[in-house]
Amino acid sequence: MAVLPHTHNAYDPINTRSNIPGARIITAGTCGATQMELWEQYMPPGGEIPRHYHDCEESLTFLSGEVEVTLGEERHRVGADTTVFVPEGVLHGVRNVGEVPVRLIAVFARAAPAILYLDADKSA
Repeated sequence: MAVLPHTHNAYDPINTRSNIPGARIITAGTCGATQMELWEQYMPPGGEIPRHYHDCEESLTFLSGEVEVTLGEERHRVGADTTVFVPEGVLHGVRNVGEVPVRLIAVFARAAPAILYLDADKSA
């Protein structure tokens, strides 16, 4: 068993195109996870995670704020205490449309999930 406090200085930072601060909390490196990952991210007002997709399922749980989530061609406005399920291969993005920071937890159904974009840059 691993007990993992969310003190970000102890974990790998999330370095993606969005430049949204956060940390990879559950990984092979932090606790030996072999089949999933958990990330925590903070999105300032106006912050955005650009549209992308993964090679596995993902859930996004929003703990604060208000966002617009794009899933394929659909757009959904959701607030805190909401979880969004993203199937494998579905293009999705998130934008903070509120006036307060968004705190979110992303759970991936595989270790080291690929982050894939539609343009020539295959991953981030």
